[in-house]
Amino acid sequence: MARILFLTTKQPSTNPRMRKSADAMAKAGHEVHVLYAFNTKWATEADELIFRREGWSHERVGGHPISERITYQWARAWRKFFEITGNTERAMCRGFTSYIERGIDWKPDLVIGHNPGALGPLIRISKRLNIPALFDAEDYHRGEAAQQAAATTRITQLEDRLLPDLAQMTAASPLIAQAYRKLYPALRVTTVNNAFPLDCLSPKPTASKENPLSIVWFSQVIGLDRGLEEFLTCLQLIPTIPVEINLVGLASDDVKSRVNELGLSHNQIIRFHSPMPENYLFAFVSKHEIGLALEPGFSRNNDWARSNKIYSYPLAGCYTLASKTAAQVQFMEEFPSAGELVDLNDPESMANGLKELHENRSVLLERRIQAWELAKTKLNWELESQTLLSLVDDILGS
Repeated sequence: MARILFLTTKQPSTNPRMRKSADAMAKAGHEVHVLYAFNTKWATEADELIFRREGWSHERVGGHPISERITYQWARAWRKFFEITGNTERAMCRGFTSYIERGIDWKPDLVIGHNPGALGPLIRISKRLNIPALFDAEDYHRGEAAQQAAATTRITQLEDRLLPDLAQMTAASPLIAQAYRKLYPALRVTTVNNAFPLDCLSPKPTASKENPLSIVWFSQVIGLDRGLEEFLTCLQLIPTIPVEINLVGLASDDVKSRVNELGLSHNQIIRFHSPMPENYLFAFVSKHEIGLALEPGFSRNNDWARSNKIYSYPLAGCYTLASKTAAQVQFMEEFPSAGELVDLNDPESMANGLKELHENRSVLLERRIQAWELAKTKLNWELESQTLLSLVDDILGS
């Protein structure tokens, strides 16, 4: 068995894909260590819950605004300096030098990076120890900032300089993998879909509510530019249909105010909820009938990525309504029993679809059960992680 080091510039609770990968490696018998950085206050408590049950060790890099305040402030200052001076590698990774030093000290046999900011330390550690490096592209990173030409240029230059030094690469959707293969023909890029483990599987749906139609959407931050405003606006066309929509994530006062301004009927209730640890989130989502995956395709990444939602909802026994991004169209063609596509530019069709689902709750229940069965047999991390484990064995020469 090998010593495998994971690098992420996020916290474990905000980076479930990294965490699932680390879990898979540890369960396979490898010794796993995770270097991560503080990002947001709400995730610190969620991290502690994760650390109590995971089979891998961990170390925070770059300080903490409360418990390691001086280290945190110095790391922030250096990151800002490197941003001003144009050093992209260091500007994207607070605690850059510490990642490298601690990574080298741990003496891994393989180092795996998550998030673009980890690329610099990833390649430095790999070359220093003469070990293979694997990078996971959860997104098409150079295609994330559609309206920010400078940011796109920085990421492109970073990837062009560092990705060719990888042993191999993984990507979180077939379309993202395809895009990176075209950019780097010599680099093997393997798709590892963003499924979730079966311990998130809810009990089989057994009953359908009469009223209201229960709908859920979640993310770390609630933004109406994520297709939500178009969907909520369509409710104005069906004011007599009772609907309850629960939105999970950090919501600004402006977002809440905008929702209130939509003028929905008294039959249509929208509730906001703070971000939740993963186990609580799946339990909460499972109380609903429909899950929304409404990406508008505003960038190449947003069009090509398969979000956490389309893998989460089937496990929770929800029927998915997904917008027509290229990735979600492809997903629904491959797994038609998971849900159906909606057109964000056609409010009347969305409203009619909701009306039909409300009036045919027994049919909706059957569809939820089909989605749940699909998650149990195909859309789960236990199955998907086998691709990652085989890839790692190949890299390590097992």
